[in-house]
Amino acid sequence: MKSLILVKTGIRTITPADCKRISIEISKTLNKNVSETTIKRLFGFAVVKHNFSKFTLTTLAEYVNKEDPKSWTNALPANTQAPVHTWSDIRANAKKVTNFTLKGIKNRSGIPYEMTISRKFAEHDFDDFFKSDYSFTCFISQPGYGRTILLSHLVEKFFQSDAATHLDSTALFLTASNIFNPDQHHISFEDRLKMQLGIPHHESLLEHISENHKASGKKFVVIIDGFSEVMVKRDLKKQMFENIISFICAIEHNDAIKLVMSMRSTTWMRFYDCIRHSAFLRSKWFSGNYFNHNEVSNVPPLTGQEIDRIIHKINKSDVNELNPKLKTQLKFPLYIQLYYQLKEEDPYFNYSSSITFHELISRFIQEKIYKSNYYTEKILFLKKVIQLTGYGKKANSVPKDLLIAELSAFKNAYMELVSEGILVEEKSQDDYQPREYVRFIYPHIFEYFLFIELLEKFHLQVNWTFFEFIQRNYESNNVRFHLLQWTIRFIIRIGDFSALAHIFDLDLNHFERNYLILFIAENIRFRSRYSPDTFKLLTEHKLHDTLIKQLINFDFVDSCYKEAVNVLAEVTDSDENRAIYESILAIFDVMSMDQDHIAIRLTKIAAMDLTDWSISPYEVCWLIYLKLSNRPDDAHPLVQDLENFKFPLTENRAAIDTRQGISYLLLIMLNKFYGTEEGTLKIIQRITKLHPRMFSRRSPFTIFMMTILGISNSKINPGKKTDQLEHILAGIHENKSRFKLSEYSECMFRIMMANQLRLRGEFVKAYEYCNECLQIFKRNELNLNCIMVYDLMIAIFQDLNDAVKVNEYKYERLCFMEERKIPHRLLVKAG
Repeated sequence: MKSLILVKTGIRTITPADCKRISIEISKTLNKNVSETTIKRLFGFAVVKHNFSKFTLTTLAEYVNKEDPKSWTNALPANTQAPVHTWSDIRANAKKVTNFTLKGIKNRSGIPYEMTISRKFAEHDFDDFFKSDYSFTCFISQPGYGRTILLSHLVEKFFQSDAATHLDSTALFLTASNIFNPDQHHISFEDRLKMQLGIPHHESLLEHISENHKASGKKFVVIIDGFSEVMVKRDLKKQMFENIISFICAIEHNDAIKLVMSMRSTTWMRFYDCIRHSAFLRSKWFSGNYFNHNEVSNVPPLTGQEIDRIIHKINKSDVNELNPKLKTQLKFPLYIQLYYQLKEEDPYFNYSSSITFHELISRFIQEKIYKSNYYTEKILFLKKVIQLTGYGKKANSVPKDLLIAELSAFKNAYMELVSEGILVEEKSQDDYQPREYVRFIYPHIFEYFLFIELLEKFHLQVNWTFFEFIQRNYESNNVRFHLLQWTIRFIIRIGDFSALAHIFDLDLNHFERNYLILFIAENIRFRSRYSPDTFKLLTEHKLHDTLIKQLINFDFVDSCYKEAVNVLAEVTDSDENRAIYESILAIFDVMSMDQDHIAIRLTKIAAMDLTDWSISPYEVCWLIYLKLSNRPDDAHPLVQDLENFKFPLTENRAAIDTRQGISYLLLIMLNKFYGTEEGTLKIIQRITKLHPRMFSRRSPFTIFMMTILGISNSKINPGKKTDQLEHILAGIHENKSRFKLSEYSECMFRIMMANQLRLRGEFVKAYEYCNECLQIFKRNELNLNCIMVYDLMIAIFQDLNDAVKVNEYKYERLCFMEERKIPHRLLVKAG
């Protein structure tokens, strides 16, 4: 029925847009109505939830039988193309077919076709193949690598553009569904091509091509895509492969004709099984320059430059605005089209954490599974796969023979899961007896369904028991961190923010902690755009209080830390919390020594109520701003207190909270610009007396303060006490996993060690520590720290009496400050 409808309407490759045209044609011909949606269901563009009605079937039968069936058979080749008389006619007909195929691809492209790109590796591979003695090649990959778009660009570049390399050669671009029809199983591959080109049955296509090649030296290239659509129909597989193999044998000595195909890895493996025992057939195959035997693929993921080109077309802006982490995730063209959809819905959709990636995965699963045929069966099958992997603890693949019952019950669902690129079949290479395995193609899709299965296992209750189960069972498994992210996303989507507090009771390192804070913050911001109750829930569950407690580690060299604070400042539910976030960001600005950044921060802080703060962030930032702009206010009470060591600090023997920690750190920053190194020692000693219990434990904040104390001591008071402090800090740093050190504290400890090594005469190691820290500080624009390191490096070479190196680093320090508009007179004070 479908074939007859296509023949009658003259459509070679049907697209969803053609369904409306067919509906109109039926209405005009019969004055009966068959809806566009019904036609879409007939051709597989819409889900079929019930059998077609008798009226629909009768109407379609009447439509295709309106004319004499005999005329249909006779008209088939002519209806496909006009009869040919010369090679020019063949070229013209081939071009019509190719253009029609290209049009269909452009209409179905996941993103506007003009935003797609040609791939350099494919151009090189095709050019090598075209000039070689090989008869056929195949672009092979898992689903979602953009092979169809790849082929369309090759055809346009090599055969259709004005500057085409092979403009005088002929390309015939087809889809497999065009030429492989179950009703025509007796027709050879060559005859099928002749039908497409309008060549009479009694004539030989190969002879036409050979004669033209002798006369002009030009070649004929057959390009076939869309095998996956035919592969679903099992009865066509054997017939199709036999047709292709016979054709390859027929062109054995004919260098004028080339065959290019595009297949998924699973399809290629089945095809290769048919030719593997023939040395001749294998010798005629060009495998490409990038064939990966382990992955059975010769189509590599997108490169960074290729992603840049596509994203630049989508965003129409500077590609540097794209999060680098997201950029690496977009190396599969499959996710490019989902990213485009998200950008269409929200032009500002760009996050620093992997929230975008999670949304892409979720959308992919929604479209490929939950909105597809047999979705219930698919979910049940995937649940069984997850269970057989031991919930991801045993392995990532399952022996196929353990799925016999499910394969029998859910045959169609399983075939679609393989066809759509969710699952893949593999053969064991190690066992004496070959054994087939089934696994998820992409690890992140496996992680999604693993999370869903765990969620059901705990009856959708995400509590401490759930988190503890993940921590205990996946402790040494990369899956653990991804499961935590899926859990956070789920909690925020259902609005149960209080459950997020359990995350920080887990054993997390500093990177994981900072990253998850950022991930939470960005998910909240994302949710707030479509759920107006988000801020109400934030207040109700006191989530900001939980997150603020985690910020006391002051990890200034972890970009996630700063980005998280920025986002939290956007989604805060109170001025009190906003003041904390803005004050932390003010410390970043002070450490950058950028006057413009500090000025902008001052305008944000000025409107806030800071009466409860023991040290006003506004006053400290203002004084430092004056110092940087050559207008120091030495008479200010805060500065006078620094000189007299009378600090506006109140005694509080309880634990230091984040707001107090910010106040103490601001005071130390102020002393850097207006005070002396001795002043830093006095400040920390006073803090220690105010919080003796706090400093008896090794919390992130106390370790942070101890490193600052160690640096000051090693500069002005080297000796036994400094050596003891060095020994304590060294012991802490040797047990990173226990004390959960921040990267910034580690860098500051290296600076202390560098000075201690200098004093001991171990100059090479001291210099290495300095150089390593300098690169980290520069990367994070911590210019105050950079100047401190430069001063230490200069001191190292002064001790070595190396005047050349001393002057070299003095000049480098001077240039560094000039580039950043930092006043030169701050050299001594800032150091």
